[in-house]
Amino acid sequence: MQGADVVLVVLGYVLGSIPSGYIWSRLVKGVDVRSTGSGNVGGMNVARNVSPLAGILTGVTDAGKGALATWLALSFGSGPAVAMAAAVLAVLGHNYMLFLGFRGGKGLGVTIGSLLVLAPVAIIYAALAIVLASVILRDTNTGTGIGALLIWAAFWLGFHSATWALFGLAVGLVIFSKHVGDVRAYLKGRRQLV
Repeated sequence: MQGADVVLVVLGYVLGSIPSGYIWSRLVKGVDVRSTGSGNVGGMNVARNVSPLAGILTGVTDAGKGALATWLALSFGSGPAVAMAAAVLAVLGHNYMLFLGFRGGKGLGVTIGSLLVLAPVAIIYAALAIVLASVILRDTNTGTGIGALLIWAAFWLGFHSATWALFGLAVGLVIFSKHVGDVRAYLKGRRQLV
């Protein structure tokens, strides 16, 4: 990885750290979304506890962060692996935001934006893993976390590529890290807030 590649990957983290949900909640309703609902700054919590408009704006902006980070790395980096690394760092930045004391969202919007740039069909593969897990477990939050751990397999089956499988594993682990509470609550017979 060259020096420019490292800059692009780190830029992915910085872009992912832009607190879209916090910003839109303040602009639309004057609310600090961290003090409502689950305290999560992702689009779902914003939509449920601030306003649907702020939630939509958050979701679109979050996807935009992932898309921009990935597009910049794909356009100016030394290859697709750099774009994948930037995408993973964008999701990591969203989940553990530099600008909000390392609190953040759960990474799905940013992941979707990144996949739109890398290969839109990958969204279908990832969604199948998450939907399948959600249906089997009968719980969307837990299914998202468990399904995220299966994204690597969906990418392997879909692309027949070790690079894609490794990328899926990395993204899946970052997403799962924010669903550990959901999984624990599920195992105890309780449901978690999003």
